[in-house]
Amino acid sequence: MISAASLAPGYAISSSERTKWPDEDWWSAYRDEQLNRLVAKAVTGNPRLQAARNRIALAQSMTDIRQADRQPQLGLDGSSSRDRFTALQFIPPPWAGGTFWNNSVAASLSFDLDLWGKRKSAWQSSLDEAKAVSAEAQEVRIELESAVVRGYIQLAKAYAERDIAKMTLDHLEELAEIERRLKDAGMGTQLTVNDREANLPLAKARLEEVNEEIAHLKNEIAALAGEGPGAMDEIRRPELKLDEPAGLPDRLPANLIGRRPDVAASRWHVESYRERIKAAKAEFYPDINLAALIGFQAIGFEQLLSKAAYIAGAGPALTLPLFDAGKREAGLSAANSEYGIAVDQYNETIVQAIREVSDQLTAFRSATQQKGEAEDHLQKEMTSGELAMEAFRAGLTGFSNVLEAEDRVLEARENLTGVEARQFEAYARLMLALGGGSK
Repeated sequence: MISAASLAPGYAISSSERTKWPDEDWWSAYRDEQLNRLVAKAVTGNPRLQAARNRIALAQSMTDIRQADRQPQLGLDGSSSRDRFTALQFIPPPWAGGTFWNNSVAASLSFDLDLWGKRKSAWQSSLDEAKAVSAEAQEVRIELESAVVRGYIQLAKAYAERDIAKMTLDHLEELAEIERRLKDAGMGTQLTVNDREANLPLAKARLEEVNEEIAHLKNEIAALAGEGPGAMDEIRRPELKLDEPAGLPDRLPANLIGRRPDVAASRWHVESYRERIKAAKAEFYPDINLAALIGFQAIGFEQLLSKAAYIAGAGPALTLPLFDAGKREAGLSAANSEYGIAVDQYNETIVQAIREVSDQLTAFRSATQQKGEAEDHLQKEMTSGELAMEAFRAGLTGFSNVLEAEDRVLEARENLTGVEARQFEAYARLMLALGGGSK
């Protein structure tokens, strides 16, 4: 397996400032109580997560079965049948040639010595597999939490886009009304009025499109919580804020192995297949079992529990297949191949994990910087709009300058909305890349 410490982290990771590992409720950094409630609801109600919990229980049950196979087995057997005994064999009279009840009751004890560790390796393999399943369930949980957060971010963006769409529609209607007044005053034409009014249907369609997107996002969040669409009818507008630094925890590559559930699951799969190789090798050696029997056997019920009916036995049993047409060799070859595949998958997972951290850190840094620039751009455009209005009122410029300034403000608002959503999204993906608060 690749050592995470042997992989070059790159400039983005090595140059980052140091922060702590994500908390289990890392989404609280957005400071939105409604988001906190939605994530909690999804964790308790999502069917996929419940299925993951059931898979953990199933894996634990299989481990318990393997562990039970390693322990002494005690049983109690009894039988009673009405039989006719032959008169032509060793059965003496008066039973020979007669019909009687044939009864037996006995306690048996057996124990596989497992000298070569085959059962132990099978149990250890199932134990490692159960740990892998548990890690995979944790991965399902953090992916679900991340999906709710990212859906909520898109919902916040959609609400902001609806505001811009409404302002754009109001702005276009204002322009159209101005052209109508100019036409009525003999200072304009029907052509200019039509040109202004031509943009209104598109603006109304855009507003309807955003409303549709808001409805879809609410349905998506409801489905993630395992509820119907109506459960999110009362959801209010998101109020997200984020002031987290763009940094990473110390000793990232080495500690990432234990923090990311997908990496941990891959590692436990490797250990599970390693134990399967040991079990496959043990198949080449003889099985030695110890067995003991004690009980009573008699014809008829009168003397079933008598001293004369007492039976007992004890001794070892040896099993060694001498020829199986290459079955054990094929089993060992298959175990080695499964182990090799598991190692390859682990190596791929750890490489991708470090790449994702680097990618999302870079995206978060970039979006954070772009957000500051977009805010500065919006502020400057708003200031230009105010100056254009003052110049118009003073008779120094035409109203067209005011309208152009308003257009630029709307464009700047739309740009800021997109950049802010990308920053929120990059932070969520960075937290997911760091293991989502897993310990």
